[in-house]
Amino acid sequence: MDHKKIAAQLRDSRFHTYPSGSTARSQSIAMIRDLNAVLNSVNDHDNLPPWVIMKLSEAANSIRSVSNYLTYHSQKG
Repeated sequence: MDHKKIAAQLRDSRFHTYPSGSTARSQSIAMIRDLNAVLNSVNDHDNLPPWVIMKLSEAANSIRSVSNYLTYHSQKG
């Protein structure tokens, strides 16, 4: 396995280039819109399928990770 060749391929791939902040902002706006739809559709005592709660938990964990990353890097620099 040629590690130098693989490293060069990764540098040139989409994994090494980052989209602009506008992509993150537009995706965040879309998520807020979708979350508002969920909030408006679900009441506290509604019975929901377990997969709905699982998907919301996964999304919350992912967003928390992004928030922690951005907070850490904003304090660093």
